[in-house]
Amino acid sequence: MLALLLLVVATLAGRESGAVGRGSRLALTVTALSNTVDWETRSECEDQGEIEAGRKYAHWIAFGQVKPQRGMGWEAVSSATRCGRGVFDQGSVVLGRTLGIPYIIVDVETIPFIRPTGKVELRTTLKVRLLSAIDGKGQPIYARSERKRTFELGAAESALVPLLVADAGERDAFNVHELFLRQRARVLGRQVAAYGAISVTADAPNANIFLDGGMVGRTLAGGATVLQNIRAGAHEIRVSDFSERAASKQVVVERNRTTAVDVKLLNLPSAPTSVATLLPIGRNPQGFEEYWRQRDGAVVVKVPAGWFPMGSPEGQGFAEEHPQHEVFLSDFAIDKTEVTWPQFRRYAEATGAGLPPTPLWGTPEDYPATSVLYHEAQAYCRWVGGTLPTEAQWEKAARGTDGQEYPWGNDWDIDRCNSIQGGPHRPQGVASFPGCVSPYGVVDMAGSVWEWVADWYDRYPEMSALDPKGPDRGDLRVRRGGSWLSMSTYLRTAYRHKIDPDWRDTHNGFRCAQHAPQ
Repeated sequence: MLALLLLVVATLAGRESGAVGRGSRLALTVTALSNTVDWETRSECEDQGEIEAGRKYAHWIAFGQVKPQRGMGWEAVSSATRCGRGVFDQGSVVLGRTLGIPYIIVDVETIPFIRPTGKVELRTTLKVRLLSAIDGKGQPIYARSERKRTFELGAAESALVPLLVADAGERDAFNVHELFLRQRARVLGRQVAAYGAISVTADAPNANIFLDGGMVGRTLAGGATVLQNIRAGAHEIRVSDFSERAASKQVVVERNRTTAVDVKLLNLPSAPTSVATLLPIGRNPQGFEEYWRQRDGAVVVKVPAGWFPMGSPEGQGFAEEHPQHEVFLSDFAIDKTEVTWPQFRRYAEATGAGLPPTPLWGTPEDYPATSVLYHEAQAYCRWVGGTLPTEAQWEKAARGTDGQEYPWGNDWDIDRCNSIQGGPHRPQGVASFPGCVSPYGVVDMAGSVWEWVADWYDRYPEMSALDPKGPDRGDLRVRRGGSWLSMSTYLRTAYRHKIDPDWRDTHNGFRCAQHAPQ
């Protein structure tokens, strides 16, 4: 069993009386530190904030990432440490659930006071969740504990709290001896500290922006994301896209000034020879080639040629999904995410096409375009040099060659995608659920918004097929993948929904496919 210790390396102040300084302000710094098996001490992530004495400051730390194994076991995937402001259960949603299943979660609540001596008193509560098992549905089971500590710190002192002292199994799994929390505080008086802003641009839109280890926003297409109210001083900006490409820059923020930061993730040529060119940007974590489409700034994934089982086996699914039959597809490329509002606006400005109606939730920069008619989606895809994916292309990109029931596997997981069962009950930005990823690295193929495919609806053939295109004519088109209002039954990779192509459903979106580079 783990040795989980919450020890204090600081002066312990047990006195509750004498705390003063309400109304004064303090600079509080919270840092996650680790000692590796090589005894290297690393600062994993740090958060700085200015708060008023007597008010609560909330911060969370999540260490390690695991995945389920057979039975109730688990396997370590990563030893990364993530942290952020607020409560973990809220912060993990903001992060788009990039944390997977954390091994240990610590919610830290601190209330600072200034004592008559000028020292800072920190009253800290640590709520710890430590992974004990994985249940039969692949969900984590955590052992919970809570500790309250009070520290009295001088200007150059810090409170150091070991959160995890690893046993032999944990050292082998995570390459770590200890995980620490360090808190430091500095009295600012009643004067508000100096603040400025950071303007962040990148060559990849919708990439996550991290400020000193905490996620604070996403990059924009053709514009800057401005981070306001940043304390003057040195900071780290890190930008990471949906395929884990990342780059960092150190910046210095000055009082009442905006510091511009331009981060290069993709290192694209400055002047491509053709707006329709697909520029190689490397392999994704799943091992498949990705490209940057110059015309609309989309990332596309190459799906290799081969056979796959299309539809559902006998006794499973709906009649429209039968018979299951083998399909051979030549290699093709498909958009990694659904087409977003900025991409659709770029198309509309270039061609004079109209925009779909604005939905109730608006048109945030990273949200998928919705209320799109079939012919509008097809026209967009032709503009970028492709077409809507065929049913077969869509299904293979979603499930791979093993016939997975969902993009991630055969078992339903409410935390994997934006559905009525597990999501926030509203739309979200593309790739906000990185666990909703197919074997090829294509995201959001379950939930989010319904996606048009090229085919007219008809019953499946009784035999194998080579690069099927669907029937030549019909009355209804097919859409796939379900939406944020769909139950798990309709999020299966084999589910087909037939619909009038001229019905402007507010949940209709799309992605494009095209010939793959050779």
